[in-house]
Amino acid sequence: MTPLQPRSFADVEAPQFAMCSYSTPHNSIYDDVEQSAVVGAAAVGLWEGKFVDGEDEKLLEFMATHNIATSTAVPERHSILGIPFDLPGTPKDPEARTELICRSIERLAKFRPAVVAVAPGTTGDASAPAGPIEELIPNLRTIAEVAEANDVLIGFELLAERRGCPVHTLPAMAEMLDEVGSPRLGIMFDVFHSWPEPDLINRIAKYAPYINSVQVCDARIDERSGFDRELPGRGRATAGPIIEALIAAGYRSYWEMEVFSDDGSYGNDFPDSYWKMPHVDFIRETKQEFERVYASALTNLRAEGRLSTS
Repeated sequence: MTPLQPRSFADVEAPQFAMCSYSTPHNSIYDDVEQSAVVGAAAVGLWEGKFVDGEDEKLLEFMATHNIATSTAVPERHSILGIPFDLPGTPKDPEARTELICRSIERLAKFRPAVVAVAPGTTGDASAPAGPIEELIPNLRTIAEVAEANDVLIGFELLAERRGCPVHTLPAMAEMLDEVGSPRLGIMFDVFHSWPEPDLINRIAKYAPYINSVQVCDARIDERSGFDRELPGRGRATAGPIIEALIAAGYRSYWEMEVFSDDGSYGNDFPDSYWKMPHVDFIRETKQEFERVYASALTNLRAEGRLSTS
């Protein structure tokens, strides 16, 4: 079943830059909004874990004042199966986790996100993927029902095989969403997770109708952990060809940056961590690098006659 399409922007010359609040661990959610506005971002990817209880309306007003929209909204606990950095007290049972996700969807809907992000789950170990995979379909159906009741779309995040996700390719994700059968579900595509996928560029073209959200970073050549990523165009420079393929396939929604760069917040104090920069400078530099890579992708597509404006 073809998913419903998210908020889209026709002007391919003006990419809608957003910053995921997971990427700024030392910011409050208000800092994220304010700093994103300062650098000229269109939106923020909100993580519920940064919310202050009782201040949802205040945050909505703050975002409106700064002319910042919501790209992705991430529940405080967002994976159906486990993840290595689960918050203390998070239940292990997939149904109990899904119940928490559904409550978050009801809360986050008021922020009018392009999508609400939900993940399958990971272990951090490719040899022992998260499971049981059989729990994903029934719980996704429950999530889809709540999404429809709250008029939101779900971006089901495609996570990496190398990070221990049991469903980790575009064909496998599309097959799973077809089995669930809800147009409220689409694929959240993440450069970090998908760059090694075989025949990726051709698969993006084929499965583009399923992709309703995109997160961007780049991969380091010497990846030291799951929280060790590069700015777009640096390291392996995988982001450029992927962005090019997504534009050519017609993707026109937010380009949300998710650049993890551990400074000890997740257990590894990397000396070259971007998180050691003032976060506003980190966001600004990320935006500059993304725009450089995006402009190069447009140039290549024009030169090859593959730039569609539809």
